[in-house]
Amino acid sequence: MKYLLAIVGVAALAGCMSIDPVPFRGPDGKQAYSMKCSGMGRSLDACYQKAGEVCPSGYNIVDRPSGTVGFMNQGTMMMAPANGLVIQCK
Repeated sequence: MKYLLAIVGVAALAGCMSIDPVPFRGPDGKQAYSMKCSGMGRSLDACYQKAGEVCPSGYNIVDRPSGTVGFMNQGTMMMAPANGLVIQCK
């Protein structure tokens, strides 16, 4: 039973860590992708890697939004960086 709970926990964390490109119509009318590059297990480097997978022939960076997000952790307000990547395939 302990092993089953551990496997379910790892699978749940893996789902949180994945970067899921969200397709939308870009500024020039062509398809573009928006990705969230912050949070548990996510990084800007991981977003660049995912961009390469989504656009094997290369991509243009449309935007790289960044900012700060606040969250509560054990009753204390914490701040963390929030990064994103918006790309359009070539």
